[in-house]
Amino acid sequence: MTIAASAAPSAVDHVIGGHGRGRTAALACGAAAAGIGVAVIVGWLADIAALRSLAPGFPDMKLVTALGLVAAGASLMLLATRAHGALAQAFAALALAAGALTLAQYLFGLDLGIDRWLADPTGSPHPGRMPLFAAIELVLLGAALLALDARSPAARKSAPWLAQAAAVVSVVMLMGYAYAVSSLYHPSSNSSPVALHAALAFLLLAAGTLLARPERGPVAQVMADDAGGRLLRRLLPAALLMPPLLGWLYLQGRAAGLYGPELGIAVYAAVTVGVLALLVWGAAGEARRHDARQRAAEARTAVQLARLGLLAHITRAIGARHDLHSIFQVVVRSLEDHLPIDFGCVLLHDAAAGTLTVDAAGARGARLADQLGLQEQAQLAAEGDGLGRCLQGELVHEANLQAVPLPLAQRLAGAGLQALVLSPLAVEGKSIGLLAVARRSPGSFSSGDCEFLLQLGGHVALAAHQARLRDALQRAYDELHRSQQTAVQQERLRALGQMASGIAHDINNAISPMTLLTEHLLAHERGLSESGRESLGHIARSVDDVAATVARMRDFYRQRDARMPMAPMDLNRVVQQVVDLTRARWNDMPQQRGIVIGLHTELAPAPPRARGVESELRDALVNLVFNAVDAMPDGGRITLRTAATPAGGACVTVSDTGCGMDDDTRRRCLEPFFTTKGDRGTGLGLAMVYGMAERHGATLDIASEPGRGTSFVLGFPPSPDTSASDAPQAAASTNQPAPMRILLVDDDPMVLSTLKIMLEIDGHHVIEANSGQEGIDAFERELAGGPGVSVVMTDLGMPYVDGHQLARRVKALSPSTPVLLLTGWGAQGLRGEANGGEHIDIVLSKPPKLGDIRHALLRAGGQC
Repeated sequence: MTIAASAAPSAVDHVIGGHGRGRTAALACGAAAAGIGVAVIVGWLADIAALRSLAPGFPDMKLVTALGLVAAGASLMLLATRAHGALAQAFAALALAAGALTLAQYLFGLDLGIDRWLADPTGSPHPGRMPLFAAIELVLLGAALLALDARSPAARKSAPWLAQAAAVVSVVMLMGYAYAVSSLYHPSSNSSPVALHAALAFLLLAAGTLLARPERGPVAQVMADDAGGRLLRRLLPAALLMPPLLGWLYLQGRAAGLYGPELGIAVYAAVTVGVLALLVWGAAGEARRHDARQRAAEARTAVQLARLGLLAHITRAIGARHDLHSIFQVVVRSLEDHLPIDFGCVLLHDAAAGTLTVDAAGARGARLADQLGLQEQAQLAAEGDGLGRCLQGELVHEANLQAVPLPLAQRLAGAGLQALVLSPLAVEGKSIGLLAVARRSPGSFSSGDCEFLLQLGGHVALAAHQARLRDALQRAYDELHRSQQTAVQQERLRALGQMASGIAHDINNAISPMTLLTEHLLAHERGLSESGRESLGHIARSVDDVAATVARMRDFYRQRDARMPMAPMDLNRVVQQVVDLTRARWNDMPQQRGIVIGLHTELAPAPPRARGVESELRDALVNLVFNAVDAMPDGGRITLRTAATPAGGACVTVSDTGCGMDDDTRRRCLEPFFTTKGDRGTGLGLAMVYGMAERHGATLDIASEPGRGTSFVLGFPPSPDTSASDAPQAAASTNQPAPMRILLVDDDPMVLSTLKIMLEIDGHHVIEANSGQEGIDAFERELAGGPGVSVVMTDLGMPYVDGHQLARRVKALSPSTPVLLLTGWGAQGLRGEANGGEHIDIVLSKPPKLGDIRHALLRAGGQC
């Protein structure tokens, strides 16, 4: 079925065409008037009386009048064609001047000589002078022609009024000839009578002036394509012609003696009333027909607007959805509610299988769908029942399904459906399916409905195509985003690891004196108060945590060393330390804002023990407490709980009553750099907790609901008995090595000074050097003339000559001298050499412990 829109001329086309015809008529009027003037001039020059007066007994047209007609006609023709505007104005001015000068002669009794061109054989007192009415006409028409295209809007508005005044004067003169009343064209004995053809020429010029600019003035109203214009075109000719015609007939009947004055007037009035009644009756009929056409057009427009509104509504609705099924459901249900239809469904085409699958069916027609076997996911053969034509892009409209022998049509008719429309869903010439709608009444789909459904099919197909493209693009984007995130995170972790190795040296150097001094004070300073000793213990633990944190930063980009030192941990003691370390964050700072956060501990009676690194566990618990505080901006409760597991392990729980997490946040919270805190968070806290759990072989369980808080449970495996393996190390660390001569090399003055003090307290003789080259020089001096050096203890990262170069030189001079390397770079600083390589005997990480230094010296001296 092909739907075509019929084209009809618009109102604009009518008006434009009317304007063109008006200017053509103006051109004809100007040419006729000028032609009359030229004929009269020829009549005077050739002495042809018929050209001067038209008929014997009629007045002659004066030569000056004829010249004025020629000038005015020429001006009108030029203005009608919009050519030579200056010349047109000149001709108009010439006609105006001729009329104005003659009028001045009549008014002021002058004799300017312009009327002596030709003697008047009738014996007029002013031979050759144009009549008074002719002068008035030329003045009116000349002024109208000059004002027609004037720059001033007021002047342009006056042109139609001047032309109408000239037309009235012309009609008066013609009425005088028609009714044989000479005073109407010869008002005074002081003036010549106006010739009949002069009055006709003036009327033509007046009409032509009005028609020359049909878009302005009264002609614009007459030519308008509206009810007023049509009424004017119907009534105006009768209104202008009927009264003069009836008057002429009345006079002719009187002259023939057919009736007296009373009867004639009665007949005149009756005929006038009858004609006017007929005109009004006809105008009323035309108005009624126009109103009927207008109402029909408005009804069609309303239907079209409703269809457009429905199309826009469906388009907006499907534009807000991104999956095909919801798009098709919106379409079918909108048609059920607003078109309306009794049954509708959308079928998707599978070209490979040659089938159509019902993707969406209307809710109103659900019972019919079950009856017809067209419920969602039902399948039909694509080529049968006329569906193939629709899949090829053709709209199928069956007005009466009873008369269609196809199985699908008979199935629909059996369910009470009589009218069917199948609209193709195709994009770029490729069919993706079809839209099927049906009604119970036969012939109930109009051509407008079919056109609407065809347009809707195009919109739906485009939306479906865009939804598929959007899905494919979203999948590609998600995959790309995941790849980019992985690459970015890997790069950030790699950069973090490189940065960690760079800053480790500086941080470890900075905290090495603190470690040694606090350890010394705790071990040897007997006069410390209990609170002072406790504070020093906090400082020592904090310094250890800093060192452990710096070391763990490398674990984000590479596996931790399998030889990570593990030791038994007292979970109750670690929890209590975390409470003390975080007190300012959960107690003091919230109270400054008027917020109360309570932290409670529920510790197992028998301290659960696990094997691991206390500093890492402490750091992880601190992070969990900080997160809990951030999750309770209005206050709440934090609980730290320890317990032994039935399997012999241990667990630590940190729970809060904060805002909680939704499922997506809970799944992603352990990802590095994922944070819900905006600029306040780094996204590394929970990732570090997860890394700690992985390194300790522990489990991390998270329970959280929005608005109901969060619980983190760290579960540690059973800890084997390691007391035997730990005892030798502990015992060894308490042994004191015999006094030695130690060459101490470090470029950090504070580290160098602190180590020297600690070693001298233990009874060693220390030779210090603050650079690698100075250490080589000191070793060579001691080797050449001194008692020698028992141990060389050197830093790794030093300018010009580093620890490796120093060790290589020492071993070259004295292979038996032990070299003990102190490094703040971690394992990376060894440049791939194994611990205790060919030049280095022992490696200690900064910040060093006194026990570690003593144990290393015992090993170097062969005492353990």
